[in-house]
Amino acid sequence: MRILRIGPLGITTHRRTFAVGLAMAAALAALLVFALAQGQANITVLDSLKAAVGIPVGAPADFIVGQVRAPRALTAVVIGAMLGLSGAILQSLTRNPLASPDFIGISAGAGTGAVLTLWLVGASSLWVTAAGAVVGALVTAGLILALSWRRGIVPLRLILAGIGMGFVAQAATQYVLTRMEMHEAGNALGWLVGSVTGRTWTHVTVAALALGVLAPVVLWHARALRTMEMGDDAARALGIHVGRSRTVLALCSVLLAAAAVAVTGPIGFIALVAPAIALRLTRNAGVTLIPSALMGALLLLAADQVAQLMPTTVQLPVGIFTAAVGAPYLLWLVWRASRGGPA
Repeated sequence: MRILRIGPLGITTHRRTFAVGLAMAAALAALLVFALAQGQANITVLDSLKAAVGIPVGAPADFIVGQVRAPRALTAVVIGAMLGLSGAILQSLTRNPLASPDFIGISAGAGTGAVLTLWLVGASSLWVTAAGAVVGALVTAGLILALSWRRGIVPLRLILAGIGMGFVAQAATQYVLTRMEMHEAGNALGWLVGSVTGRTWTHVTVAALALGVLAPVVLWHARALRTMEMGDDAARALGIHVGRSRTVLALCSVLLAAAAVAVTGPIGFIALVAPAIALRLTRNAGVTLIPSALMGALLLLAADQVAQLMPTTVQLPVGIFTAAVGAPYLLWLVWRASRGGPA
């Protein structure tokens, strides 16, 4: 199969992977334009694009697009990319298609940390909430790692420990909610569902900053991640510092998931599904970081658009919608594994 060698990072990309990535990017751009222009207010595509980038076009486009639609859509794009990238890293490191931050409890731990911060500190700042989510995710990931370690990470033990820690984190979150004031608990519950509704440019800034810092680190270690899929011994023979690379990549995955939870609350199944779909579209035997990020962004933005168009009296939060769509995929994945087929 013909390949393309791109950039100084040593990233080797199959032509099909490159073509699929371009197609995903084009589909994402088209869906983003649709998200900015669609709605009850009659705003042209050109005015929507101008308002989204801050060019004044007059009411109502400046407010509806510039302050409502654009932050919401861009939040969905960035958070989806973060979740897709986080899931791709975890699935590659553990060589297990069930490994994702929401499935193994990291997102739940981040949620617990954020809610606990709101309760103890009483902070409404997104930055403080993000700090609590990061601490919660790191503590949860550390406990999962300790429970799954047996002369190295055992994938099955990792999944089981992650599921168990997820339940513990959910129980802790429920306890904190019972100790909060009624209105605070109501706000926290609405956030825990997972939603991009009402997001502002501050949310976009926090998410973009996290992705902008962590994504280059992940891409820098892309060669190490791909090499480690052949086994630790082979990676060491090729000059890869396995322990250091695995630690850095795992930390990046946890931080990506924690930042996503801090901005939108826990949104399930994107991190689980996006890497698997990207892998099948590219027909690549290895890790597909950039296609996974693009697929995550595309899936979350599409899910939010479908949720907005649902004929319901109350708009469905995107977290509920992704869970409803992702659960059948998880059941199919388990069914395939039980029959001995590839996941």
